[in-house]
Amino acid sequence: MSTASNSQLAEMAATRGADDALRRRRERGRRSQAGFRRRQADQNRQLKAAIEKLVNTTRGDEHPELLNSIFQVAEAAGIEAQRPAPSEDVQPWPKHVKSGGSKRYSSRVDAEVDITIHAATRDFVPKESDQGRSNLNSPTPSSTAPARLRCGIWIDHQYYMRISVPPDDILPYLGPGSKTFAGILFWDLMDHSQEKCKRPHSDDATLIRRGLGHSKVTENWAISYVQAMIEARQEYRQTGSISAQYAPAAERDMGLLMRDRITAEYQAQGKDPNQWLSTSGIEKRVRSMIGDDAFTRLEAVAKGEGDPVLRYSFENIECKLHETCICFGDGPRWRVDIVDGLFLDWVYTACWSTT
Repeated sequence: MSTASNSQLAEMAATRGADDALRRRRERGRRSQAGFRRRQADQNRQLKAAIEKLVNTTRGDEHPELLNSIFQVAEAAGIEAQRPAPSEDVQPWPKHVKSGGSKRYSSRVDAEVDITIHAATRDFVPKESDQGRSNLNSPTPSSTAPARLRCGIWIDHQYYMRISVPPDDILPYLGPGSKTFAGILFWDLMDHSQEKCKRPHSDDATLIRRGLGHSKVTENWAISYVQAMIEARQEYRQTGSISAQYAPAAERDMGLLMRDRITAEYQAQGKDPNQWLSTSGIEKRVRSMIGDDAFTRLEAVAKGEGDPVLRYSFENIECKLHETCICFGDGPRWRVDIVDGLFLDWVYTACWSTT
């Protein structure tokens, strides 16, 4: 009775500690959001001041389209401004003209005026009716104010928001770490999770559910969330940042917090979490199990070098690891006995290939 009670108390204490850590992380998130809102308010004030300065510098001799745009922006920003009287000196845009022997590009401005640009000189070409006018009464092509093509552009601002800080759980597998045996194995298995392996495998949804079901911490995670975690980490590996689309699945310390909660749960249940190995754990165990010489050969095979038979055998190992992993929050894990069996088979194959 006392043993069961102690086990329950230990589980409650471990869960309470993990919940406190999660609460602190959320508090940090709230403070970060408050700081972001303050910075956003400051930026809005600066932007409004810049628009007011732009409005105050207008004199009325700007092109009507430019003037309209300035005061439309001011109105959208909630700035009341008196529009200056238009100047009679503002020249209209030149019209489209055809003349032989020269290639030109035409465009429409405000759906009213054609602009013709000489391909060689990049000058605006006046219409034919203006050709005979005196240079005193009409601007030359080279002195004509440059035209502005008007179009509406809608930008998804979130598309350009990216996270430049990687999740803590992939730090060992970035940079030089990606070239180690553990790093190669980790990213190869991430590729497997995105169906990049051409060999037949179980359905991804089935494998993910199986990998989450071992713990109460992960059993209710959505499959789409796990897939987003994989996408986020692959995106950081390839681009050095993570898009807003996958940001919720790439919180910096979430993976390690979940690992700690699962570890506490295992210990409360009398299970040994050390019997489940990450790819870094696999590297350490296999090196100690087969020796440095054999491990050097295995590492070369993982990099795509060496005997084709051994490379094929290693690819089989990766496929079997993909089918047998569970999720510890910070990445996949495998039971020690599965790892031992797979890599001892590889050593057996390697020994036969040298005889």
